[in-house]
Amino acid sequence: MIKNILKRKYNFTTTNKAGCDSTATLELTINKPVTINESKTACAPYSWNGMSLIQNGDYTWTGKTANGCDSIVKLNLTIKSEAECKLGINEVDSKALQLFPNPFTDKLELVFDSELENVGTIEVFDNAGKLLINQPIEKFEKSIPQEERIYANMRPSKSIDFEFRPFRNFTFPLFRKTTKWATIFKKCNNYRNRNNISDNEFVILLTEVSNTNNWFASLDEKMPFNGFIHTADWNHFIKCQDSFPIAYEVIALVLQKHMFNDYNEARTSVHVEPIGCVNDLCLEKKNIILKLRTADVCQDCMNKLEDKLSIAEIQHALNIMESLRVKMLFSQNVNQNVILSKLVIDNNNRIFLPDFGNIEIKLRPLEKALYILYLKHPEGIGLSFLCDHKEELYEIYANLSSIGALQEMKARIDDIVNVTKNSGVEKISKIKAAFVKAIGEKLAKHYYIHGGNGEVKKINLVRHLVEIKA
Repeated sequence: MIKNILKRKYNFTTTNKAGCDSTATLELTINKPVTINESKTACAPYSWNGMSLIQNGDYTWTGKTANGCDSIVKLNLTIKSEAECKLGINEVDSKALQLFPNPFTDKLELVFDSELENVGTIEVFDNAGKLLINQPIEKFEKSIPQEERIYANMRPSKSIDFEFRPFRNFTFPLFRKTTKWATIFKKCNNYRNRNNISDNEFVILLTEVSNTNNWFASLDEKMPFNGFIHTADWNHFIKCQDSFPIAYEVIALVLQKHMFNDYNEARTSVHVEPIGCVNDLCLEKKNIILKLRTADVCQDCMNKLEDKLSIAEIQHALNIMESLRVKMLFSQNVNQNVILSKLVIDNNNRIFLPDFGNIEIKLRPLEKALYILYLKHPEGIGLSFLCDHKEELYEIYANLSSIGALQEMKARIDDIVNVTKNSGVEKISKIKAAFVKAIGEKLAKHYYIHGGNGEVKKINLVRHLVEIKA
């Protein structure tokens, strides 16, 4: 046995089978083990060399170097508290974590630095504070198709000093179709030309398709009588019928066109900080709530309007905005301590609440027929007794709808009064939803059909507030 391992060259002589000397020479280099000391402060769980660590302490891992020698890594780990590990989007280095668009509707893209791959969990909340997504980062990576994942892992992010850093990219499994402003305004021009609309009349495109700038509405820089309004996503910001804020945006675009001489003046005159004026820029979409609730025009903007429009025209626009404001407030359960409005069914069988900003309650013919039946019976009707009122219900329905043959219309009524089917219950539920959406739960409860299972169902509204003109 050779004990002197400090020498680099060793000779060994022995005798082979033929009786001759056999000499072997060994040149040996002894490499010392590689020891690396690390100190890390991180959030739990911290992934380290195949281990998932959740406690403070000293940890050791032994591997092999390229030469086959021991490689010893020692880690001193400090685990952060849970509060320290929760960071908002604005608290993270913008190069390390990018989220867009923010706020988002149905599609969110997140690009994060490899340094963040051990942060644990990503949480996404809506504007109301509701938790939408709570997942570990590694699960998002698995959700990316392989071809996307390869591209994402290879894609560099380049900073100003040309430092390349690897990024991982994923998109939540929510999809949204988007288009460019140029495409939107091209559609406006095509419509204008196809219908021979003059250049001093408005063409405003209402579209559910999102735009790349993520705006609710805008005028065309080149043709300011063209504009668009994004009609989707309003439910993320205000609880009311979408038609209310959309109608508000129509009036706002018309006022903005007449308020400014050109697009550049409009762009430089908007209020970057929201003040509740029709010209608030609302870079953060949630800020639009303020101007919807005020429906106001500040004094500076009013002075510009007065130079371009008559007092009567301005007052007409303001009256429409105020009417929309009132309707939106009722929908959000604001101003609930008020005297109840009359309920009017006009000659066209449309249902209005004239004292609540003349809000219209939109129901389909079958739903409206059932609602009118209950209005005519303040004592109430149990679902099992609707069959006793089938002829009356059919007469009301025939007056409301001309869709379908006689037998088809009767069959629909038969379904409603049949207690073995859910048609009647479904119609009552939709009637309730229409009132709640229009004026909020606290006011709506006086107008929709009440009654538990097996109980008599009725409308609580006192009948002197009901006017049926049809």
